[in-house]
Amino acid sequence: MTTGSVWEEEDFVGGHVALDFLNTAGGANKARDVERLVDYGAALRWGTATKLLTEDEASQLTRLAHTGPQTAQHALDSLRAFRETLHICLMAEQAGSEWPWYERSKVEKQIKAALCEASLDRGDERFLWTASAQQCGLALLLARIAIATESLLRSDDLPRMRNCERCSWLFIDRGRGKPRRWCSMAACGSRAKSARYYRRHKEGQNRDGV
Repeated sequence: MTTGSVWEEEDFVGGHVALDFLNTAGGANKARDVERLVDYGAALRWGTATKLLTEDEASQLTRLAHTGPQTAQHALDSLRAFRETLHICLMAEQAGSEWPWYERSKVEKQIKAALCEASLDRGDERFLWTASAQQCGLALLLARIAIATESLLRSDDLPRMRNCERCSWLFIDRGRGKPRRWCSMAACGSRAKSARYYRRHKEGQNRDGV
């Protein structure tokens, strides 16, 4: 897991860009105490890694951020706030619970705001809501994440959403067999197996009086 300077394949295990966004916080346990969007630049690098932003758009936003650092910080704070609010709602969703009213209203408000700034454009096979830097400025990444979230909430993937048994990350389980327990075997799966081995080893020592 990275700290935001470089984004690698192991940071994108959510199966949907909205979930990969949620997974930019959190570490090796349930506490969301690791922040990967450490600055606005890290957020832009994440955006280009997920292809929510083009390299040209990221460069344009970087120039804007340099001329308005306070506005860039506000955009970053808004990104983080939406992420944690959405995480609360989707944790409730995957647990089969009602979304908390306050957090639901905040998510709904952000999606509505993004769609109000977006244009309905034709893609290869269907129409898509698109947001531009000209419309959104430094809030472009947040707008595109909100639009992606709206798409996830209407998709067949939503019932397949799972929470990793070891950490706070969410992911789409598209497997046909036994449900996935971890966000990735390489990360949490290996740590869980190591922890079980350690516990069994200690229990064996205790039984033998070691």
